[in-house]
Amino acid sequence: MAQQIGSAVLDLDLGTLRRDGEIVPVRPKTFELLAFLARNPGRVLSKDELLQAVWPGITVSEDSLTQCIRDVRKSIGDEAQALVRTVPRRGYLFLAADDQPAATPAIVALTATRAAEPMVAILPFRVHAADATAKTLFDGAVEEIINALSYFKTISVLARHSAFALSGHPSEDIGATAERLGADYIAEGSVEPAGDDYNAQIVLTETTSGRRIWAQGFTFAREGIFAFQKTVAQRMATALVVNVESAAMRRGQPAPAANVEAYLHLLRGIALLRSYGEGVNQGARQHFLKALELDSASGLTHAYLALADVIIGGYSVASRAVLDEARDRALHAIALSPDEARCHRILALTLLYRSREDYDAAEKHLTRALELNPYDADTLAQNGFFRAIRGDGEAGLAMLDQAIQLNPMHPPWYNFDRGETLFVVGRYQEAAASFSCLPRKDAWHWARLAACHALAGDTTKARACAREGRHLEPGLTVADILADLRMERAEDRDRLRLGLERAGWDHVG
Repeated sequence: MAQQIGSAVLDLDLGTLRRDGEIVPVRPKTFELLAFLARNPGRVLSKDELLQAVWPGITVSEDSLTQCIRDVRKSIGDEAQALVRTVPRRGYLFLAADDQPAATPAIVALTATRAAEPMVAILPFRVHAADATAKTLFDGAVEEIINALSYFKTISVLARHSAFALSGHPSEDIGATAERLGADYIAEGSVEPAGDDYNAQIVLTETTSGRRIWAQGFTFAREGIFAFQKTVAQRMATALVVNVESAAMRRGQPAPAANVEAYLHLLRGIALLRSYGEGVNQGARQHFLKALELDSASGLTHAYLALADVIIGGYSVASRAVLDEARDRALHAIALSPDEARCHRILALTLLYRSREDYDAAEKHLTRALELNPYDADTLAQNGFFRAIRGDGEAGLAMLDQAIQLNPMHPPWYNFDRGETLFVVGRYQEAAASFSCLPRKDAWHWARLAACHALAGDTTKARACAREGRHLEPGLTVADILADLRMERAEDRDRLRLGLERAGWDHVG
């Protein structure tokens, strides 16, 4: 039931809409209208017919239909109204499938994949907005619950980024949207202060039926947050599956922080590191340093401090001294927390940017991170990216697609990694589409776009992208870009060089 609609793919069996391999969140009525249009291609559908199909037995104005049509066009990238056409005084015409571009096998295969395991979305707990400390603390608790559940190979967990983005939807849309994202269950919680303690109520609900699977209340002091996180993850897993791999949980569960204040600084640092803005990475570093003052034995804090130093240093253009220190700190993190997947992943990243000579070691630690936490979307995505830059683009793409399935509302860096991977396999137009999704493009991003368009045969777009990039970094040459490239194979680097030369990178003004 996967159907190509322009650059999007609608799957009525799974109830999903994807563009460029990524799930597009749409409102329930918008999805119903799109599905009805897709089932009735090639004929004019009157407004009355559409109103009856989408709002049966309910009186709504034509404005509701007009807005819904607008949302449909936006969701499938049809702002030009080439696919959903307005027929004056009659209604709307949906373009027949025969008149649309055919879906590529990779896109159809992607829409057909879905985790066999039950998937649960853990939404951020509702906390009083004025209590910033509680907000930070319980956002961190949710992240740790997500991380802990990922250790159970019989449960699939919607990644943190997507779960937190999902919480921004109107409450009446959350269940339907979560179901379309593949979540079989939603866990929601609320927190109220009780003197010096917290009262937390957690509810686990089945998305399709609305049936409550599990609910429990907890009362604990702030220092009890670590036991709370572990207990919620274990009891939720027990409610979801019959045979829980508790041994895997005991092996993989990271050691709790010894100090709640240190934990708060760690959480605030991680939040800053994930954000964008002037000085955020330096601010994150200060929080990590303060956390280590309070708890020097936290392997995860050492790992994130190493990552902050790599980011502040400019990734691959960081000095060798910075990269060496970050590597040593990440190694120390693993010595402190050998079964913490995130420590292995961060060490792999420091090795990736340090030298191509470290790629074998980086691959070992990325593989170990995935063994420890097989359903962590970020680890899957970075494993996929690493496979691609070492030349195995198809395997890398499969891992990235699995990561996107777990984290459909993913952070922007997924788009860069997927773009690099698509470039390696020679799918230049799709690579350009991924790079185009980056919200803040630097000169290196524009270089990728220029090369992709040039290799796809669109010289006009290629030169336009080259001009944008050279405007941002007038002195950036093709040689500089290739020196920064992480791709291991000479043939991949040569193709990027060829694309940049065809785009006229060194010559455009």
